[in-house]
Amino acid sequence: MKTKTINSSKPQAAEELINNVAQMPKMLEKHNIQLPKPTQPKQQLKRARNANYYETGMALNMTNGIQAVEYLLTYGPDYNPSNPELAIANLETLNTTGQDLLDNARLKMQENKQEIQARQDVYGDLKPLATRILNELEASGAPQATIDKARHYVRKIRGTRIIKIDPDSTTNHISASQTSFTEQIQHFTDLINVLTPCIEYQPNLPELQLTALQAKRSAMQDSNKTVSKTQAVWSTSRIERNKFFNQPVTGYVDTFLSVKQAVKAIFGANSPQYRQLGSLKFKRLETRK
Repeated sequence: MKTKTINSSKPQAAEELINNVAQMPKMLEKHNIQLPKPTQPKQQLKRARNANYYETGMALNMTNGIQAVEYLLTYGPDYNPSNPELAIANLETLNTTGQDLLDNARLKMQENKQEIQARQDVYGDLKPLATRILNELEASGAPQATIDKARHYVRKIRGTRIIKIDPDSTTNHISASQTSFTEQIQHFTDLINVLTPCIEYQPNLPELQLTALQAKRSAMQDSNKTVSKTQAVWSTSRIERNKFFNQPVTGYVDTFLSVKQAVKAIFGANSPQYRQLGSLKFKRLETRK
């Protein structure tokens, strides 16, 4: 596109400029030129606070608490707070107790994770096992009504909807995926109850026999109970840990914040001792609702 020299008045120059701009999309299309699309700024997602967030935050308080005591020990008899709760001996006890609570909560978390994995191992082959049971039942010559009942519970174990949804329907439907661990136990129990009175179901494979299926169901129940138990123990250990660190006035964080104030009062705001303690951060962590 050639550029024209404009010697006329300003209104004419503006009109020609507008015409040139209007012709620009056609010229770009003619020469197959594509302008880069404007990039959207990436949205900053708020990081979820998981168990490690709380473990790390508490551990940082502990690290600074231990360091604070080491500083106080170097001050000798000059550090003599009026509040006995701020005495070095009491602070050392707090550090020991806090470390024990941290270690215990961490241990209970690991135990819960191990049981969750163990439960996953128990449940992991349930869906293919249900399919094999159904195949064995169909091949056994069992009545069609029994096969249909068994297929019903196999579909529930798989999380398959029993009644198909009309794609043109505008009705809200309840989820068909009844596949929680407790529901899986119930579906498997119902499947066993269908097989039990069926005289035709006599598999040769040990893992498909009723005694093995009943043992499988018991293992599922036991693993589910164990996960619930370890989850409760871990949760309680976190409550005890959080209370120790976050308790107002007498808790770990507030106690060491008071220690910093005591050092400020004893040695002065501009003293090197207070600068040492002032650099240590103690923060009460928000607990999950």
